Amino acid sequence: MIFDEIVNRERLRECLATGTGKGVKVGILDSGVASDLPQLHGRVVANYEVLEDRYHGPRVVALEKGVDVIEHGTACAYIIHQHAPDAELHSVRVIGQSHSATSSKLLSALEFAVEQNWDILNLSLGTESNYEKIARLADQAYYKGMLWVAAKDNKRNKVGYPAGLASVVGVDMDFFTHPGSFRFHPGRVTEVEALGVYVDAPTSDGGWQQYTGTSFACPQISGIAARLREHFPDLTPFQLKAALAALRENQ
Repeated sequence: MIFDEIVNRERLRECLATGTGKGVKVGILDSGVASDLPQLHGRVVANYEVLEDRYHGPRVVALEKGVDVIEHGTACAYIIHQHAPDAELHSVRVIGQSHSATSSKLLSALEFAVEQNWDILNLSLGTESNYEKIARLADQAYYKGMLWVAAKDNKRNKVGYPAGLASVVGVDMDFFTHPGSFRFHPGRVTEVEALGVYVDAPTSDGGWQQYTGTSFACPQISGIAARLREHFPDLTPFQLKAALAALRENQ
């Protein structure tokens, strides 16, 4: 790969204009995805769930089809699909009906994701505990070339992990008129701001809903990353940040 292409704004715009995410595998750690949703066009190719086992700890099991009782993961999957319609989506249900996940379930899901070696991991969730274990897994993913894109905490002065890790693309929210628009701020803990205000997405019962939160800004960047990864299969996390810096709205 020629690094000059990664920071060439016109070349990157061309990649985004022609990219569909074909051949790119995106993992989604969330509340599950309603995989039969027509608007996802069958692109959710695998569904898993992390189950708590009082004797052996959390374990990941495969599901016949995806279910999402709080619509959170489904909205994220739809946003990614809008950006990268040909990307393969792999869902791991970590969050339950209480809108939260235990740190042990999150760690189990992250370990599983690293083993699967998906190209991109969308993490519209986070925690402030188990920093060292999450950082170690993020390092493993980094050296495998796996791109982690994570939402910061919705509270203004909190970041959380994995979003606060240097090897991860941390995403905050703002309002943009176009879902492909974003800002990049070198030197910030969460460098990227993307559309996360009044985001339209379908619900599993056939309706539509507007969402606001960093959770919905995060998949905007995951979808953009999938289109770039299609053109640059060896794109590293460092190079992705360089590409986002080159494409940013705040020149």
